[in-house]
Amino acid sequence: MTDPQRHAVTGAPPEGVPASLHAITEQVHHNCQQHLDDIVRCLGRGERLSAEQIYGTLRAQTLSTWWRLVTRHIERTDGGESRPAQSVARFVSWITPYLDDPTPPDPRQAIGTRGQDNELELALVHLDHSLALIRQGAARIFLAQAETLGPACPAEQSPTASPGQEATA
Repeated sequence: MTDPQRHAVTGAPPEGVPASLHAITEQVHHNCQQHLDDIVRCLGRGERLSAEQIYGTLRAQTLSTWWRLVTRHIERTDGGESRPAQSVARFVSWITPYLDDPTPPDPRQAIGTRGQDNELELALVHLDHSLALIRQGAARIFLAQAETLGPACPAEQSPTASPGQEATA
């Protein structure tokens, strides 16, 4: 993948260019807003949404939420005196397991008797499967973005960080 394509997908700068936390968060939020604007525009015109639009929007929203939590954690931890590297490392530790997110059972296995209840069950199985894949993709992008922050923001969690604290940030 060429550098411009990598930047468009991950929000990371081209190789060799150091990233800043502010630049990444701005890019992620801008990308999320573009996806939301696209959906609003399509719905406003009475068009059907494509699976690709929904996938892109949910992935962008996931990334935006994770980076928003990182920045909130930095602002609120220790009265705003938290080192950004520690906060990023905590979230890297928290998000890394999504790479191995257990994929729900194959939706084809949920096919049983026909009827409205089965349609709901089948739709939910497909949706669970899709959401797991979206989280995996978002985790790959988040980790690639965090990696571009360089030595100032290590990708490993500090020994004093507790894995359960990130979700409450």
